[in-house]
Amino acid sequence: MSSKLEHIIQKARSIFMRCGIRSVTMDDVCKEMRISKKTLYQYVHDKTDLVNQTMRSEIEKDEEEITRLIQGGHNAIDEMFEITQLVSKKVQDIHPSILYDMQKYYPEAWEMMRVHRNDFIEKVIISNIAKGQAEGNYRENLLPAIVARLFASKMDVLSDKQFISDTGYTLLQINSEHLTYHLHGIVTPKGNQYLEYKSANSNSPSL
Repeated sequence: MSSKLEHIIQKARSIFMRCGIRSVTMDDVCKEMRISKKTLYQYVHDKTDLVNQTMRSEIEKDEEEITRLIQGGHNAIDEMFEITQLVSKKVQDIHPSILYDMQKYYPEAWEMMRVHRNDFIEKVIISNIAKGQAEGNYRENLLPAIVARLFASKMDVLSDKQFISDTGYTLLQINSEHLTYHLHGIVTPKGNQYLEYKSANSNSPSL
């Protein structure tokens, strides 16, 4: 990717995060970057292409960050907290309409996210379960593929504006509760003891 295209994608990401996707025009992108449409169209075909390239770049960066985090030597429980905190930091900056806009108007970008969730995220959870079981923190009688699919599928609530609105809670709070629900369903007594320790000695989400 050229440095110019990368700059365009980062600027587009910033605008989408702030304003949503559907409401942003290519004129808005040009104005933000102080470039002409002619220059912009040298790098992207149209707005759909810009959205797709922005999503592809975002997914690649997410996967790189999560991979580095997994290689950090955390135990399985701490690893899940770190992953959740990483996701939460990203979620808090997302305009409420972005996921809805993608799902309804940009199906290719939405499909990228779905594949990312069903492929990469599920593999991450399956790997985390294996680590937790080896440590004695997670139950041995789990079916990792099913647990991972359930965990990933629950992330769909992040795209449901009505659900979020009805709960009265923020995306950050919902994401934290999602982790709590997941961990308490799979930990052993040893793992639960560690969760209680974290709750008492850190600023971790309520457990």
